[in-house]
Amino acid sequence: MSTVRFVRSARREVPRSPGGEVVLQPPPPVPRAVPGNLLMKLMPLVMVAAMVGMVALMFTSGAAANPMMLMFPAMMLMSMVGMLAGGGKSGGARTAEANEDRKDYLRYLDQLRRDVADTERDQRRALEWSHPDPGTLWSTAGTHRMWERRPQDADFAHVRVGLGDQRLATRLVPPETGPVEELEPVSAVSLRRFVRAHSVVAELPIAVSLRGFAALSIAGDRDAARAMVRSMVAYLCTFHGPDHLAVAVVCGPDTVEQWEWTKWLPHTQHDVLRDGAGSARMIFGSVLELESALGDVLSMRNRFARGAVNSGVTQLVIVVDGGLVANRSTDLTDTGLDSVTIVDLSGLCTRLAASRGLQLVVENGSIGAVSGTAVEVFAVADAMSTTEAHAVARRLSPYRAPSSPSAVDTVTDDGAAVSGWNSLVGIADVGALDTDRAWTVRRGRDRLRVPIGVAPD
Repeated sequence: MSTVRFVRSARREVPRSPGGEVVLQPPPPVPRAVPGNLLMKLMPLVMVAAMVGMVALMFTSGAAANPMMLMFPAMMLMSMVGMLAGGGKSGGARTAEANEDRKDYLRYLDQLRRDVADTERDQRRALEWSHPDPGTLWSTAGTHRMWERRPQDADFAHVRVGLGDQRLATRLVPPETGPVEELEPVSAVSLRRFVRAHSVVAELPIAVSLRGFAALSIAGDRDAARAMVRSMVAYLCTFHGPDHLAVAVVCGPDTVEQWEWTKWLPHTQHDVLRDGAGSARMIFGSVLELESALGDVLSMRNRFARGAVNSGVTQLVIVVDGGLVANRSTDLTDTGLDSVTIVDLSGLCTRLAASRGLQLVVENGSIGAVSGTAVEVFAVADAMSTTEAHAVARRLSPYRAPSSPSAVDTVTDDGAAVSGWNSLVGIADVGALDTDRAWTVRRGRDRLRVPIGVAPD
């Protein structure tokens, strides 16, 4: 099979996820009832007493014989009813004020809900661009996105492991309020439900930074764990070039079929060792065999230190699934090495994962992290079958990293990456070849002039 030197173009701009925070407005308070004036409370009693006294005076003095005199008690009665009705309007005004405040606050939450929906959409688009579905990896081979991540990128050695809940990119800050009993109840409940519903976004890609861990110990369902690790390896090899990231596999006769597909990956080829098929593949039957083959590489690495600055060495990912596991103590399995991450499916370095790594458990399609004696489930684990992994590896197999650093990031005049001879001569897509344009008569210096490679000007 022929190979192609894939020259990476400059990385395109990544969709940005929103940030910052939103301080929510507090719900309106319940309108307080203002105590009335004592004189106003006593006025109805005074008017009743005055009305009774006037009626009694009219009947004792004989004035009741005149029908017109009976209008005075009736007028006093109407005045008293009007006064009582006027005093009761304060409760109705408070209810109307509370209703208007509630409407205004619910309208505010509705507008804020639209803004949060836009933030969720932008956050999802950014994460799905950076960490796409593993089922689409095969289509990335040969495109401008293949091997786009360099050691200086913030997402270098980040690998997707599944889908889970994440905090909203724009953090919702609850307001400072007084006692709950003093808040308008409908508005307070609506605020509580709003924060609970929108503070977390469901089913977003979850990624792990391998540079931050010396080992990943994965327990639980062995088949589900293998399917997730297959997805992780395919993801790493799709977005990281073999000159920046290498993959080695340790497996036994009973598990070799699960990892046979990795022989097609450019990332498993040894830089020096050769065999009958060319470059030796870094697929070993024991940890001792791996340490022997990679002794020169491992001996130059410092001990693992979380947060250490990238020293420019190739990130090495070692998958251990069976094989002969050595009992002797080494820096690789005891303290960890710089830019080396062991993905352990066999319990090789449980102590290293507990102290300087990450302990994961895959059960029932979910993935959780070991925290003390409990397991905190945080995502639905990705899965990739051997057939799907084989398809991705075969799509990546023809490509090789540039042999010299000067050839990296070379592009044509129109910004397209130069990935082979056909691209150099302007026929990247043979099916779209325009013979009238390609076979035009060339004169002068252009006659018999053929590109043979790329180099800096």
